[in-house]
Amino acid sequence: MRGNSALAILLSIVGIACVVLAVIYFTLKTNLFASGHPFRHTDRAIVLIIVAVVCLAAAYFARPRRIA
Repeated sequence: MRGNSALAILLSIVGIACVVLAVIYFTLKTNLFASGHPFRHTDRAIVLIIVAVVCLAAAYFARPRRIA
């Protein structure tokens, strides 16, 4: 089976963006994408870490492979 390099790159970018947002949610008191007073959103950070792991795993499986 042949992989799709464009899909792998897109999934990698989404995974890295999720990691960056998760670090922001873990470390800063923010109301980014939320209403109300700023506070730490650890539950959203955990969900973003899970999404990042899934995206990076999917990118690994979507990448083209060389047949030796």
